[in-house]
Amino acid sequence: MKQIYITIFLILVNSLAYSQSAIIVSGKVVDANGKPIAGANIKTLETNQYTSTGESGDFKLTISRNTQVNLDFSFLGYQKFRKELKASLININLGNIVLKELNLSLEGIEINAQRNYEGSSNSSLIIGRDIIEQIPALSLSDLLNQIPNKKVVPPSLQNVQNLTLRSAFSSVSSGRNVYEMNNAFGVAIILDGNVMSNNLNMQSYNPGLSGSSAAATNIRGNSSSISGTSGTSYSGDFAFGGIDLRQIPADNIESIEVIAGVPSAKYGDLTEGAVIVERQAGKSPAYVRMQLRDNATSYGFTKGFGLGEKQGNLNLGVNYVNSFADNRDKVKAYKRLNLNTMYTNYFGTDKRLKNTFSFDYGRNLDGIRSDKDDITNKIVRFDSWNLGLANRISYRVDNSFLKNIGLNLRYFTGHQVSYTEAYVNEPYILISDATTSGIHEGSYESGIYTAQSLIEGKPINFSVRLDLNSEFKTGAINHFLSYGASYNYGANRGLGQVLDPSRPRVATKASNNSLSSNRSERYYDFSLAVPQQDVGFYLEDMFTAKLFERNLNFRTGIRYDIQNNLPSFSPRANINYELSKNVRLGLAYGISYKSPALGQRYPGPTYFEIPVINAYNGNASESKYLVYVNKYENSAIGLKSASSQTFEFSSQIKLKKYNLSFNAFAINYRNGIGNTRIFQTVILPTYTATFQTGTGQQPILTQTGERTIRTQIFKFDNNLKSQNQGFDLIFTTPEFKAIATSFNISGGLFRTSSQSENLSIRNFDATITRPDYAYTGLYPANESVNYSSNGRITSTTHIPKISLFVQATAEFGILQKTVYKNNPGIPVAYYTQDGRYFEVNNFDKNDPNTGHLFVSDQELNQDNVSRIIPNFHLSIGKEIKKRFKFSFNVYNVFNYQPYYINSSQSYVFPNQSPTFGAEISLKL
Repeated sequence: MKQIYITIFLILVNSLAYSQSAIIVSGKVVDANGKPIAGANIKTLETNQYTSTGESGDFKLTISRNTQVNLDFSFLGYQKFRKELKASLININLGNIVLKELNLSLEGIEINAQRNYEGSSNSSLIIGRDIIEQIPALSLSDLLNQIPNKKVVPPSLQNVQNLTLRSAFSSVSSGRNVYEMNNAFGVAIILDGNVMSNNLNMQSYNPGLSGSSAAATNIRGNSSSISGTSGTSYSGDFAFGGIDLRQIPADNIESIEVIAGVPSAKYGDLTEGAVIVERQAGKSPAYVRMQLRDNATSYGFTKGFGLGEKQGNLNLGVNYVNSFADNRDKVKAYKRLNLNTMYTNYFGTDKRLKNTFSFDYGRNLDGIRSDKDDITNKIVRFDSWNLGLANRISYRVDNSFLKNIGLNLRYFTGHQVSYTEAYVNEPYILISDATTSGIHEGSYESGIYTAQSLIEGKPINFSVRLDLNSEFKTGAINHFLSYGASYNYGANRGLGQVLDPSRPRVATKASNNSLSSNRSERYYDFSLAVPQQDVGFYLEDMFTAKLFERNLNFRTGIRYDIQNNLPSFSPRANINYELSKNVRLGLAYGISYKSPALGQRYPGPTYFEIPVINAYNGNASESKYLVYVNKYENSAIGLKSASSQTFEFSSQIKLKKYNLSFNAFAINYRNGIGNTRIFQTVILPTYTATFQTGTGQQPILTQTGERTIRTQIFKFDNNLKSQNQGFDLIFTTPEFKAIATSFNISGGLFRTSSQSENLSIRNFDATITRPDYAYTGLYPANESVNYSSNGRITSTTHIPKISLFVQATAEFGILQKTVYKNNPGIPVAYYTQDGRYFEVNNFDKNDPNTGHLFVSDQELNQDNVSRIIPNFHLSIGKEIKKRFKFSFNVYNVFNYQPYYINSSQSYVFPNQSPTFGAEISLKL
């Protein structure tokens, strides 16, 4: 008890001392007409402290003397205002802080994303609400078209939308390339301070059968990939990749910060960067939005209810989207419903405590219904719902050292279903449900049935994060210290892979007319996976020193994580120097780690079946089927976290309202999670059968010899690495008054060198029976270099007097190229059908047993785009009396469809057909 009294006494003394070394900053927040704004938020960026205005718009906060801070003033529906404050020895009254209502009649509205050192890293790209209002968007993914060197993709919900940053991939990649999946998996999506993790997503077939790239439930047919290019299959599963951005509606997003460089030490479990999304919370008018597109309709409603000065604010958002791949048949559909509520209130006489509670519910219905033209009557569904509860507490301490305490709690659960069914029509099928390795007797079943497969996941996640902010001085330098800890628990309680071996899908069905090996499936319970628990700690210091009388700004920190029971240290630093008011240069360095997903750590056992003999005479009771079942306990013991090391140079030059930002980077990515093939050789007996027709007895088997069979399974391994280099830039001009138009030029060049530690493998025709025929070719380890360069020129005409906005974009695909190294088309070894291994020392293309292994350069380089591909887009917005807004937009407005012929003599059309949309919004 004595120690408690002493502690309380010391705190009181410390607080009293601080009150003598601090000043009070006060003022009043008003609108353009001088009317007070109640409930406006004021945030001190350096100390993460919050307060809000009272009914009369007045505010009061405490800051240390002789310090420099930035105050952000915001209110929903108004343009954010930032005030740089240099505190002296006396109290400061800022007078009236004027916030301007956000509409098209406002002068100087921001139309393009900004990069000006105002975020939490040197390369942060800021997309504010004024920009979001002008972008037609069905989801968060559409808003991210602002990222430089990113190809513009029209708003659509017909494909999984992952985000990749600062990497180049093949032009025809469908998003299932392992390098692309690793990049998307390493991008953290942080929503209202909480990480939306894809670590618990296990929606896939057993990855041991054909690798993680081919483990998704899919259906053949025309589709488009996330990069906007055409593809030949579709899947709504996104395990082992990034978050599907289709799940996040754009209606109630207040701001976005894209960190493609070195993030703050506060953020962990990432390798490629982060996207920080803040949603609207507080009092606001009601907005009703309806968007009509050629392939989708969207309806949205948002409203911020003011419940009173002491009761706080309640923000409500509802969004519904109905989208079809083709409105003519409506076979492929995607539907989404989102409901979000956020309750915010301040407590205490000085409003020291801010609490925000949020409730989120989302439901997604994605799939392909029965098509009368498909004789298999295939149906595919990717349905899910998710529920999230989160609470954020921020307490302003106003102590001489400790300034703020923040606590984030989040609980998330969901239900995911991947379901497929299709008709199968065969004379009979061979069945085995054995779950141990060895030779087993199978059975014969009718070959006319409906093949069904169900993958059910129930991810559960609980996370807690404690953040503290402090301030102290060393000499004349003010240090703003942030530090804290995080804990994350995740599990999947779903039924798992509910697969009936007696009704196999075509891809895992044993052949009736050969004794070739085949993949097989069994039931796997996801709840058997041991829950994932990650712990992290961070410490970061932000301060400004003087060098030649100019500001040298530091944000340096370190992070310590325990992921998958493995510790890691992540030093990070963002440093920039203000050469003058118009020129700033920056350097950044950082290391990051990304934990393996739960499905990568516990993929489940893999089964392979090899028919030993199929003695069938048309009568199942007089027939016999023996099968060898190979069960491989697919363990990921020793799997490490992927890591990245980033170096970055950044710069900003301002000259007479012209603004140029330029970033160059080099990223070394290590321990990426790919697939290693495990080959196993099995010696099995061979038999002849003597049928006992008419007796009802099984045939008599006589062993005649042995045969050797090779099987393969896939295992997760840290076998991927890559080096990414490149640059991107954004150049903006001021508005030219004579034409009321400003211009924005952005673009870049990315180079990605990818390497795998394992040999590349190709399988060939298994029907050739020559004993020395090369069935599987082994090639040098994949080592390729991808180049990607895109640019765009955007003109924005804004006439405030008539509330008109016109934006035209000319986009250019400058370079898309893949170069392979190490003669990848010449094999270094091969396997025969019976599992014999041969090295290739002097390859002969004319050898009848191995010549077919040669892969020409034309086949390897057929994805390269041989010319610059332009495209053009248009967007128009008109506002009436600041309440009614109409906008119209067209992707590929001129229906420009250039093409080129690739090396395989196929026609390639890189631009999609025109797609258009209109949006109507009403402010009530």
